[in-house]
Amino acid sequence: MLKKIDKSAQYLAQNIDLLRCPLCHTSFTLAGYALICENRHTYNISKKGVVNFLTIKPDTTHYTRKMFEPRRQLIQAGMYAPVLSEMQSMLTPGNLLDVGSGEGSFLELLDVAGHKFGFDIALDGVNMATELTDMQAFFSLSDLTNLPFADQSMATVLNIFTPSNYREFDRVLAHGGQVMKVIPDRYYLQELRSAFGLPIDYDNGAVLAKFAENFPDLTHKEIKYEFALPKHLQQDFLSMSPLEWQISKADKLEIAKQPPETATIHVKILQGKKS
Repeated sequence: MLKKIDKSAQYLAQNIDLLRCPLCHTSFTLAGYALICENRHTYNISKKGVVNFLTIKPDTTHYTRKMFEPRRQLIQAGMYAPVLSEMQSMLTPGNLLDVGSGEGSFLELLDVAGHKFGFDIALDGVNMATELTDMQAFFSLSDLTNLPFADQSMATVLNIFTPSNYREFDRVLAHGGQVMKVIPDRYYLQELRSAFGLPIDYDNGAVLAKFAENFPDLTHKEIKYEFALPKHLQQDFLSMSPLEWQISKADKLEIAKQPPETATIHVKILQGKKS
């Protein structure tokens, strides 16, 4: 089996024309384990197979392995299977970019006739993504406002529960390409919100309006169902979301005595196409 660094180097060698330097926007060449642009800006592939394109420190304190591991367990257990099935039906051939890819499970579970790319600002997330050894993809630490991908290099941009930058999405999308954005709807994870003493209703109006502003001809699909949490994953459910940051450790210990047994998945999948 190839080392992670070699696997990434091979993947980049095949797709070098899909990247650009985030500092000067020129093209890269690959020299050993380093990406070098025309102006000699250099980015090294880490032993984990990740390239750090950030000009700031990556996030190592908020979105950590402690949160990503429970999330991975629940995704792999099928918590989002109906959502992913609908997204799969909407995919078109071509390169796929997962924005804010976290630990990589969403990208792993989608099949596409093209190359896969994911990025995040969370160091633990991208490092965990490279542990999904059966997936052929390249992961990086990158800035949403200045993506290291070439103009018109992607057929689909995935935006699953993460912030957007529509200027950059438009730049990297090929003509006829699409953005698929998944946003929480009113009752998303209401059991978790209820357990934590937070308002159950979620208002996605501002996010939806911003998407519609950029894609006036958008289509959307609402999906709502209950997922029965396996007994061994009910504690993981309490740790999978940033919502837990809003409660004390003592309160969480009390909630853990009787964790939720179901999770409501209520989302909208927004689809916008570049004209």
